[in-house]
Amino acid sequence: MKYTLLLCALACALYGAAQKTERNVNLIWEADRLIASYRFDDALNLLQQSTDTLDIEVIQRQGYCYFRMGDYASAISAFESVTAIDSANTNALHQLGQLYSRNNQYNKAVQCYQQIIATDSLNSFYYKQYAQIASQNNDIKTSIFLYLKAVSLSPRDIEAYISLGNALLEDELYEVADSILTHATQINRSPQLRLLLAKAQLGEKKYREVVQTTEQLMSKGDTIPAYARLLGISYFQLDEFEKVIPCMRFLSAAGVKAEWIYYYLGVSFQQTNRPDSAVAYLNKAIEEGISENISTYYTQLATSYESLKDFKSAIKYYKAAYESSKSDILLYHLARNYDVYYKDKSQAVAYYKRYLSSDDTIRIAREYTRLRLDELSVYR
Repeated sequence: MKYTLLLCALACALYGAAQKTERNVNLIWEADRLIASYRFDDALNLLQQSTDTLDIEVIQRQGYCYFRMGDYASAISAFESVTAIDSANTNALHQLGQLYSRNNQYNKAVQCYQQIIATDSLNSFYYKQYAQIASQNNDIKTSIFLYLKAVSLSPRDIEAYISLGNALLEDELYEVADSILTHATQINRSPQLRLLLAKAQLGEKKYREVVQTTEQLMSKGDTIPAYARLLGISYFQLDEFEKVIPCMRFLSAAGVKAEWIYYYLGVSFQQTNRPDSAVAYLNKAIEEGISENISTYYTQLATSYESLKDFKSAIKYYKAAYESSKSDILLYHLARNYDVYYKDKSQAVAYYKRYLSSDDTIRIAREYTRLRLDELSVYR
């Protein structure tokens, strides 16, 4: 009789547990349906009906709903409850890593991914997530190392390659970026990767390669400002000034506001013997100019005025350039323009003398200065 009662009690307990399990399974199934429909608040209300406070499946879904609704504190609490029950739960650790990083708890986020990688060292996804967190914390060297690990484990992960390329460019590791991105573009057809390759080549000053890479991109789609910028800068450095002009005009028409666009246009017009247009654009560069390049803009504008034989304006802007940069060669240009424009050569002589006593070593300029001082000896 005693054994019969025990068996009945056990059967009742098992039946009760089975019913409880079945209820939770149905609850989780319905919660998943709501979550898939982005009805997170409804899913939370349903999940809170569970009487099993240790059911990891329920707690994880609660944490996920809190996460998607922006309640990070409650989400962290939920996933920490999961790791208290199962310290090696990969999903909970991953979710915590993401949540800690959003809460600027960098060290805790790192610990989560280090723990995951310790048990799943061949999963590229977790290296990529860890790398993103390192990048957010401005730990570029660590992020590069982790992205390299991620792409070595998953060579077709375009997102990881893009993030790696951006990190290398940010750290000005152009040659490394070129090598890695060249390999990546052989495996993956991605315009984003090819664009990063062109940027790396620009950093290396491989301008002909930049043109080739960018033209390959343009053959498969429309021109965008990023392509026009790469081509315009490269053509400028290759002295192909006629090709620079349409690139810079495209950028300007696209609404890109930058002083260097006007500068490149000004110099390109100057180099293609259109000094009036050069003056107009170089003046715009100066109006916009607040950078360390302002002396260069003044110099180019002065050169353009000199081409127009407007020596008075040339003198004005050579002076502005000299005041900004103190470049000795500008004393020589000032001397020449004073020499041409004014009948009284005393100012020209003064500038020639200042140039000759400077540290500038341009041989032709110094030889001409000595010759001209000899010819103007009456003013000395």
